[in-house]
Amino acid sequence: MQFKRISITSILALILAFAMVIGIIANLIKPLSLKSAALVIIGCVVVWYLKPLFLKWVKKLSEKNMTRIIYATMVAIIIIQVLVIHFLPVSVYHDPFRVLVQAEQLAHGNLSWHGSLYFLRFPNNVSLTVLMAFWLKLTSLVHLSTYWGIHLLSMILLDAFIFAMLRSVRRLSHQNDVVLLAALFFLISPFAYTYYLQVFYSDLPSMVSLAIVFNVLIGWQSFKRPKKILTGIGLVLSVILAEVVKPNLIVLLVAVLLVAIWLFFKDRAQLNAVKMPFILIVLGFILAIPTSAGLKTVSHYKVNNDYAFPATHWVWMSYDPHGKGGYEFRDVKKLSAIPGKQAKQKYLDKALPKRLSKLGPVRIGERWIEKAGILLDVSTIQKAYTGGFVAPPKAYQKVEIPLAALGMVVMRVGFILLYSETLLRCVRLWRKRYAVRNDDPQLMLTILTALGYIAFHTLLWETESRYGQVMIPLLGILCSIPSLALPDERRTTRRTKTEGVATATILVLALAIFAIAPHGHLATKGDHVAGQESQLSLQFDAKETRIQPGSTLTQQVKLNHPSRKFKVSLAPGVKFRGILVNEQTHHRYTLVRTKKAFKLKRKLPMGKYQIELTNNQSRTQSILLTKTLSYRLAPYPLVINQIQHPYWSFVYTFSR
Repeated sequence: MQFKRISITSILALILAFAMVIGIIANLIKPLSLKSAALVIIGCVVVWYLKPLFLKWVKKLSEKNMTRIIYATMVAIIIIQVLVIHFLPVSVYHDPFRVLVQAEQLAHGNLSWHGSLYFLRFPNNVSLTVLMAFWLKLTSLVHLSTYWGIHLLSMILLDAFIFAMLRSVRRLSHQNDVVLLAALFFLISPFAYTYYLQVFYSDLPSMVSLAIVFNVLIGWQSFKRPKKILTGIGLVLSVILAEVVKPNLIVLLVAVLLVAIWLFFKDRAQLNAVKMPFILIVLGFILAIPTSAGLKTVSHYKVNNDYAFPATHWVWMSYDPHGKGGYEFRDVKKLSAIPGKQAKQKYLDKALPKRLSKLGPVRIGERWIEKAGILLDVSTIQKAYTGGFVAPPKAYQKVEIPLAALGMVVMRVGFILLYSETLLRCVRLWRKRYAVRNDDPQLMLTILTALGYIAFHTLLWETESRYGQVMIPLLGILCSIPSLALPDERRTTRRTKTEGVATATILVLALAIFAIAPHGHLATKGDHVAGQESQLSLQFDAKETRIQPGSTLTQQVKLNHPSRKFKVSLAPGVKFRGILVNEQTHHRYTLVRTKKAFKLKRKLPMGKYQIELTNNQSRTQSILLTKTLSYRLAPYPLVINQIQHPYWSFVYTFSR
């Protein structure tokens, strides 16, 4: 019996298709709200039904007008971003804030890494911190504050990513409609205005790097020698920077090596076509090793194995029977109690197999599906690493909740459509598994890299929704390849009567579900009236501020919307007197002490208030305040005994 040769790319595409099914389901059902699910279904159906009319209109556009639309879209995005940065600052917390505070400290010449245990425990963010410090030094030369300096960096990288994606899609697809749909998504979705703009962290550089890598691969054969030299240098630099910032980019190196080995034995002509960019990518990864070491050296960072965690602890956490495959604080706490990295590793050598045995094959399989769903879900991206807006304007607070809900729906609809398009192309590749004689190295690398990221965060590492965003350039490129497009995608005639009836039926059912479903949380955020939640947590031994007996700390807050709940954090065991003063009526509200905070539950009208904490004990007490050097945390300074500290703040929240 003679066996037919099956394309390896088709096999990889089939595996990716299963992952896309998980992604589609995850975005339909998460968060668990019938109302939001109904809106997502309505959005998907409406976009599908109107697509032929959209294509018909876009076909009338000239290339010149299309270029103008793209540039106008980019300008509109930038204008909205500047408005968001100016009027809607957010409280950044957890890892990105720790990185920001340390980077600011380094930029001001303080090379100490002992402000907290965070970097001693998790050295993976050291390179990112040092690079951020270099950037802040540069922006300080033009007198930019840390706030505007770091947000300028976010804007540059984010808009470079968006532009690179639109350029790749246009170059590959040669179809204006595909480019315009992508541009509209970036314009109207929260993607360009929330997490990636408001929080600078390692995810964005990784996405930009992949966009650059595949942009170069797509156009390499058409480049002339001078352009190859310039893009080659850019390719190496982007790989170096992305790898030192987020080491999971190693997935790309593995994919490149596997594709190169496959082509070496199966199609050397294809290998020769991509040989040089492949070599440059590998060179980038090689140079990333001394670059990372050099960044640690110039910043005076030294590894401390008394505190450092072994890398396998991420794998161990992801299989916590009581967790969901992500970061688990109880696991970190347990491991922190074990002195020394070697002792921690010995513990993990026994604890990890024990966990896997306890879960068993069935629950491990369930955990993989659960982690894949989390990885590909986009419903929580808007609020990643943010504690809400610091002081949103009155006009915005009137529309904040519906706007956040609509933004989440748009994100989910956009990614369901992206995953669906990818699924259809993967299925088409599988159907052509016997017809494909030569595997396209660029297509194979795209699919293999996407599968590598999914496998890495599903089978090995801990998982978060933001990790899956690195798939955008990969799936976007896959959906732009003309040879994989289905005939129906180019259709410009109206939907048939049968399709219209089916669409109407789905819409009626979805609207009925929306109408009768219980009220749930449609929005991922929107309950904050004002707040400042950036802090260096006590779990990493953050330094506390000593407050003398009789000293009073005050901070003004302006409420642009009525509030019902107030909280100001205070370390356990500390005894202060807490008062909230309404500056219009001069009414003083006594705060109730709980284990970790002062709280107040009552209706508070709009206006100015003053938080007032007094050390009414006869001894000096320590309090955890958030301090930066030139990053304004809140609109009003913290005042201690009449001395203003513009870059210090309480950790407080006013909510609805």
